[in-house]
Amino acid sequence: MTRRKRKPRTNQVTHIANKETPLAERLPGTATPEQRIEQVLSQSHFSGPIPHPEIFKLYGEIVPDAPERILTVFEEDSRSARELPIKAIEAQKEDNRRAHWMAWSLVMSSFLLSLTFAYMHKDWLASIVLGTTLVAIITGFLQGSKPSDK
Repeated sequence: MTRRKRKPRTNQVTHIANKETPLAERLPGTATPEQRIEQVLSQSHFSGPIPHPEIFKLYGEIVPDAPERILTVFEEDSRSARELPIKAIEAQKEDNRRAHWMAWSLVMSSFLLSLTFAYMHKDWLASIVLGTTLVAIITGFLQGSKPSDK
């Protein structure tokens, strides 16, 4: 088994400052007042469908009809956003109207069936149909009058 000889470590000094960098940038706090120039970084943030007017103008310089197209898209989106709740309410009204007509037709058909059974002297069947219909009507009214938890 042979041993390797290790090379002795030397202290390597990394020179951060080179001759091209001014002394004011190498040592903090040693700059003259003239050399202490603050650099201000400005950042702007705009949200929404329409960009800032300066940016909006630049779009027009790149594509001539871009501002008009952007405004058209914005107007159409706004219109559809306003119409959506109205359409949802109208759909709910149609659904309620359809449910009321279906309930009315079921109740009337069960009353007619009960009258038919009574005419045929099937009193038990007439009373069962009439009783279940009345129980369903009362249950529907009681469930419909509960306050909604939505």
